[in-house]
Amino acid sequence: MYMDAAAMCCLGFGFLYVFSKYYVWGGVGLNFFICGFGFLWALPLKAIVHAIFEGEFHKLQINMTELTTNCHITAAVLISFGAFYGFTSPSQLLLVCLLEPFFMLINEHVVVKLLHVADAGGSLIVHMFGAFFGIAINIALNIKPKKLPEEHRTTSYMSDFGAMIGSIVLWVFWPSFNGALLYNDQTLQGRVLLNTYLAICASCAAAFATSSLAHRGRFEMIEIQNATLAGGVIIGMICPFQIDPWVSVLIGGIGGVGSSFGYAIYIFLERLGITDSAAVQMLHGLPGLFGGIFAAFAVLANNDNYLYSYNNGWLLETDSNRSRGDQFGYIVLACCSSLAIAIAGGLITGLLARLPLCPDVKTQDMLIDHDFWTIHSGCLIPEQKITRASSKKTLCWVTITTLPKA
Repeated sequence: MYMDAAAMCCLGFGFLYVFSKYYVWGGVGLNFFICGFGFLWALPLKAIVHAIFEGEFHKLQINMTELTTNCHITAAVLISFGAFYGFTSPSQLLLVCLLEPFFMLINEHVVVKLLHVADAGGSLIVHMFGAFFGIAINIALNIKPKKLPEEHRTTSYMSDFGAMIGSIVLWVFWPSFNGALLYNDQTLQGRVLLNTYLAICASCAAAFATSSLAHRGRFEMIEIQNATLAGGVIIGMICPFQIDPWVSVLIGGIGGVGSSFGYAIYIFLERLGITDSAAVQMLHGLPGLFGGIFAAFAVLANNDNYLYSYNNGWLLETDSNRSRGDQFGYIVLACCSSLAIAIAGGLITGLLARLPLCPDVKTQDMLIDHDFWTIHSGCLIPEQKITRASSKKTLCWVTITTLPKA
């Protein structure tokens, strides 16, 4: 299960983030850096956060559970990276990698340990948290959609093809990601895999159908890349529950349809001046939020689900006597807590990233690889024009051509 979760982070997100025409190396390369740094940094950080709440340091035992939770923590950073994809320098990205896991672990402790709300698939503490954290960073960095070079925001036939491979990799491994932390209970893990499998299959079918209907018989690639996966996000908190198969299919279908129509919200955010580079709200933010809401109502519908909501794999023992109504309220409170900590943490991180210690990227140089990668002329499209900022802060055009083939 750990290898599946790691494959999702490295391969799934890596390929998914090659969609930009001029930021392919930045997308897959910096995604690789986030994985390597995040898997390592999460280990001491968990000991630090534990000491903050417990008042003393304890040695962290490195085992499969800790390695798998590292993947969940890193996944939240990767989701945030999708929001400010192409807008930050490597030093700013390093700052995000240092701070976001800290805020994420604080929120996880609040949700899981203090509120006693289990989230096996990370609908709230991974997906929704990462999406809103990234959007808050964009707001703090004052990234305005209208100021971005329109040419740099385009995709190509091959870049979208690569991103579609990433979506397929994520789709295949998503059931393992949701059940990775429940390997000690094969019965519960089997239920997680089944519910996630049904939901993500339903979201895939629903996304294709919705896209075709909305675009007069044609498919929109950005919707297919994102909405087909929404079932895995929205079922994440509910996947350990005892629900009928048709409920999983229904929830996954709602995720696929809602995520497809979520592209309208993406346009609405742009009109408000809020940038979401990889449309993470479509795939992670809103489906994660609705996953928490659906889990709250599932707790009311069945008392057994209350037990799994309180104590599935994240919490081993409890002496609480909460009612279903109490747990419903705590899940709603967990949604609010995750939103508040994500937005506040993102704003703080974004403001710190604007300090002189972190070199920024000029607006006209965003979403292109040339500032931070050595790119030879043979790697470029013939007669490709790239916007550059000169030393005098005026625009100049640099035309790079490749030699004709012999």
